Amino acid sequence: MLGPNTVRMPSWPGPVLAIGGAILAVGAASARLMVASGQLDADLRLLGWLALAGAVAFVAGLVYAATRQLRVRRYLPPERYRGPAVLLLLALVVVVATIFQIPFGNDILALTGEGGELTPLGAAVVLLSTPVALLLVSWWFVLRPRALAGLPSWMGPDPVRALGIGVLAGIGMWVLGNLVGAAVIALLQALGIGVDTQLAERAVETLDPWLVVLVVIFLAPVAEELFFRGVVFNAWLREGGVRWAFIGSTLLFALIHLSIAAFVPILLLGFALAWIYRRTQSLLAPIALHATFNGISVVLVLLTRFDILKPPV
Repeated sequence: MLGPNTVRMPSWPGPVLAIGGAILAVGAASARLMVASGQLDADLRLLGWLALAGAVAFVAGLVYAATRQLRVRRYLPPERYRGPAVLLLLALVVVVATIFQIPFGNDILALTGEGGELTPLGAAVVLLSTPVALLLVSWWFVLRPRALAGLPSWMGPDPVRALGIGVLAGIGMWVLGNLVGAAVIALLQALGIGVDTQLAERAVETLDPWLVVLVVIFLAPVAEELFFRGVVFNAWLREGGVRWAFIGSTLLFALIHLSIAAFVPILLLGFALAWIYRRTQSLLAPIALHATFNGISVVLVLLTRFDILKPPV
């Protein structure tokens, strides 16, 4: 039951702003493309302002909905999850990361191999945007309002053991993930489906090595484990039980990486991360597993990039 002092906020502004803003932004952006191709005669500047207004309305709708859910659920007992819906949090992460990247479209094009020019600042922003968005959304909507009270500590009851288990598991998952990944790629190629590398892989091959090491080996594992295991796993554990916590956190972790070829290996990695977190009651263990998994790949790519390790012919 809600408490007597619950802040009353109507539910309709959130979805109205988000849906209406999305329609306006997509419609205006599509119209701009049609104008650029000569299919439509309209004011590009006006369409740009309409697209911006739609984007702002969309973000405002998501923030309103998340804030309302926080206020409505704050009177639930501490053992419940008292924060915004997990999918809403994930949508906010994607939006925040996209906002960071908008001024650096040319850098994204350069990384995807579609033209553009890669700049040091743009490269840093593109690589940092998602981890920073994960940290910001987790802190503002979950950690700050204590929506998940009584979480296991970062270190857990035995941090040395958690660290060792994470590193060893990371080595094993790297071997398993690459074997499964190779099998998936072979199957896709046999079916005539082209396989493209992930943006992160191209970033490792292109960007400053120190930036890659900082983000991919250290910051990304911390941010992703805080969100997917610390927030998502525990939120669904409290509201849906152990099975849903494993399935939901694993699927979301795999889906956000957006790669057909790597989907199955990342799915296995996500399950291993959830399992080791559940067993050790420590975020340090999945962070170590994740960092080891990423670290082996990064080191091998960098060794090949600088001709220290010759790729197989």
